[in-house]
Amino acid sequence: GALHLLHPQGALHLSRLARRHGPVLRLRAGGREVLVPSSVATIREALVRHWGDWLGRPHSYLGSLVSRGGRDLALGGPCPGWRRQRGAVRGALARAGGRLGPLLWLQGQNLCEELRSHGEAPLDPFEVFTFHTCSTIARLLFGELVPPPGELRAFSRCLGELLQVWGHSSVRVLDLLPLLRALPNPGLRKLLQLVQHRDTFVETQIQRHQVGRNPQHVSPLCQACPSPPPDTVLGALLGRNPGARGGPLSPPRLHMALVDLFIGGTETTAAALGWAVAFLLHRPELQARLRAELQGAQGPPGPGDVGRLPLLQATVSETLRLRPPAPLALPHCALRHTSLGGLPVAAGTVLVPNLLAAQQDPDIWQHPEVFLP
Repeated sequence: GALHLLHPQGALHLSRLARRHGPVLRLRAGGREVLVPSSVATIREALVRHWGDWLGRPHSYLGSLVSRGGRDLALGGPCPGWRRQRGAVRGALARAGGRLGPLLWLQGQNLCEELRSHGEAPLDPFEVFTFHTCSTIARLLFGELVPPPGELRAFSRCLGELLQVWGHSSVRVLDLLPLLRALPNPGLRKLLQLVQHRDTFVETQIQRHQVGRNPQHVSPLCQACPSPPPDTVLGALLGRNPGARGGPLSPPRLHMALVDLFIGGTETTAAALGWAVAFLLHRPELQARLRAELQGAQGPPGPGDVGRLPLLQATVSETLRLRPPAPLALPHCALRHTSLGGLPVAAGTVLVPNLLAAQQDPDIWQHPEVFLP
């Protein structure tokens, strides 16, 4: 197939191929046909106009290992359990949404204090951003039952390392060449250890929240904890009415819903903040304009004042355009025969949108690779 086209900078390499060969690349990888739409028009055609054709997710050996058999939101397929899980999580986030603004404000202050505490000493801002993003999500999920900072810091490092190991070529190749799964693989062994660490942390938090609901199923170490706050995401999921449509979530789906919220929110946000800092370091005049906007005539902005900060919004949008958190989006799978860009597409074909190529399309942006908020 097209395994020889694999490249360390996959999205960038595929973007160059798309400029040479057209906005839809057709590849074969691991015996499966893969389409890579690389323009706004072709991605919109697949995921907006024909969204129902691409609701599936391709089966993945590694994905199954890290998601308890595909029982998460990101990698799961459109089955009744997945739909119930998605609806429950959306409802829980809506119930806890009132806490988000003040929580972000508080966590932002904590982040600034930690950055100032380093003075002129060198530091890795990405690690700081990762911890505080993880802490924000933990407070939204668990409220006052948030674990101690030491546990959270170790967990945030675990998530970052898990994604790094999962993306390593020696591990990813197991999805493409099944015969290699019979051989010893240190990378896979490390991945499974990190998954175990992740699952132990999440399971401990679920047990702590179950005090007062099912005391007989809770570890004695958790008995001193108070009842779960009702305005947290986990409290809302655990308090889901058994008579509601579909009833409460099964333990594996509850577990993986929390994992998805951590992974989906931690690394992506930390990466965006890291790139924003990197871009702004080279634009001191833009730093001055942002500072003036934040210290404007109306006083320091509060949690609900993002609407009056257009330059800040433009800076965030431009950062995400140039450095999307997932340059190659999660793969989709065609549930039925369809078409893309005038090409017939058979059921079972895999779709991997190249967001980096679409967001740096020279036909749309005059200077597609320049940071211009």
